[in-house]
Amino acid sequence: MKIAQINNNYFREKNHAKKDESFKGGFVLDGATKFLQTCDKYPMVGVAFTDSVATDVPRTIFDLIKTGVPAALETARREFSGLIVNCLMPSFIVLGVAKAINRPILGQKFKNIDLSSSWSNGESIKKCVDTFKESMDLSSTKTTREEIKTYFTRLLTGLNGRDGDKWVEFSSTLGAEKLNNITDTLTNTVFDQSLNKKTLKNTLSQVSETITNSTRAGEILSYDIKSGKTISSNLSELLRDSVDMAVKFKDSTVRRNLDVFKKQATKLVNAKSIAGLAIILPLAMSVQSINRAITRHMYKQKGAPIYKDFEKGDTYKEMTPAENAKFFSQKLLAAGSMVSLALLSMMKKPNLSMFQFKGMFPTVDQCRWIATATFASRMFASEDPNELRESTVRDMASFAGLYFLGDYAGKATASLIEKIRPDVKLTNRLGKSTKDSSIFRRMGDWIKNTTLKSFDEVLPQHKNLRSICELASIGFSIIFLGVLLPAYNRKVTEKKVALAKEKELRAQRATNAANAQLIINLKNDNTLSSKGVFGKVVQNRFE
Repeated sequence: MKIAQINNNYFREKNHAKKDESFKGGFVLDGATKFLQTCDKYPMVGVAFTDSVATDVPRTIFDLIKTGVPAALETARREFSGLIVNCLMPSFIVLGVAKAINRPILGQKFKNIDLSSSWSNGESIKKCVDTFKESMDLSSTKTTREEIKTYFTRLLTGLNGRDGDKWVEFSSTLGAEKLNNITDTLTNTVFDQSLNKKTLKNTLSQVSETITNSTRAGEILSYDIKSGKTISSNLSELLRDSVDMAVKFKDSTVRRNLDVFKKQATKLVNAKSIAGLAIILPLAMSVQSINRAITRHMYKQKGAPIYKDFEKGDTYKEMTPAENAKFFSQKLLAAGSMVSLALLSMMKKPNLSMFQFKGMFPTVDQCRWIATATFASRMFASEDPNELRESTVRDMASFAGLYFLGDYAGKATASLIEKIRPDVKLTNRLGKSTKDSSIFRRMGDWIKNTTLKSFDEVLPQHKNLRSICELASIGFSIIFLGVLLPAYNRKVTEKKVALAKEKELRAQRATNAANAQLIINLKNDNTLSSKGVFGKVVQNRFE
């Protein structure tokens, strides 16, 4: 039976539901909802859009208006290169590394297996291999459709998803008929030789949407709800990895050597992830130095283009060795603060799994590490205390805004909507605090264990409300990171520059006054002014 035929059988309900969807609200909000759903579905689009409208564009425009063209050009290069290097390049680098090391790591035994384009992480590989081992017919030497169907059934039967503050068991919620249709479709994707990547992607998307429409869960999954341990993949990633691994299980060599395959595949994941990060981190750390070199070449001036008079060439001052030593200590302190903030934001001990790639976009933890390296390097690239202060304030605030403050704004909006509308579910909560718990316990649960639902997880009639939460997060980032923060930095810098100039002016006035008084004294002292070579020299010098 063709996949399309099976899809028609069990996706009819989904297509009918689409006709009944009616998004409340005005045309603008409806359009925003559709666009934000696209950003939610394709993370790279979402990150590029959010980073551009919240920081890159506003900061460039602000510096152009307040400081001038040199500052605006360097800001644009700094911000947009950060987006490209930190967020968009890593996975492409990892793909290239995987291509190079696939054969050396998998070895001659698995010469027919190509995992270079696979995004399965170590956890997914282990779960898929262990589940297939339980599904195998040991009397058979060839992987059969029945084995693969049993494999998919086992994967979904023990799976639970978080909907609000409760767990939903997928297989029981879907029911026997729908579960059977889903596993049939997944099995057909594995054995359909004519299946292309686009069709596979659409099929998996439909399966994921069907499951989520029934369960209202898909982002937080667990196979062991008693322990509260969740898996690192969401539903879309789990379905993708399970099909990807099932295709590999058809290979007779893999079938006979599942434990060896699991070990080597996991080794490949670790190797490509670490090698990829080893390439991207130095690149990220060098970007600001390259950026500054371009500014120097364009304007033939040293120093930071954060001053209005930068092009005149009188804003840069050489430091003494003592000043340089003190300045370097300040850089170390700033970079150390950046690393501390990053570790605090993770709220867990670093481990190997957080460095593993699991998709075409780096994980949040990977982005944190790359951003930390980027921001710390900007601090070390600072050329004077004013630039170091601006970089420290700007980049630490940017990190906080991008990795938790913006999220807090969205969650706060969702929590407020849920309080006003008890029938609306916009968040998933894993915390165990109650109304009787202390304010600190409840706040800790809200910060650490509460997340926004994805657009697919909320009811169709509530998608616009979910959009409001996303817009609140983006709006907060635009105002805080794109407007208020640059304005604060520039105001403080201008104030410090004005104070420094005033101090120099006062010192010059004091020197001039002392010189004038000395001349008067010399003129009045006939002995000093008329006798001896020394007196004449001094008098001539100041006259």
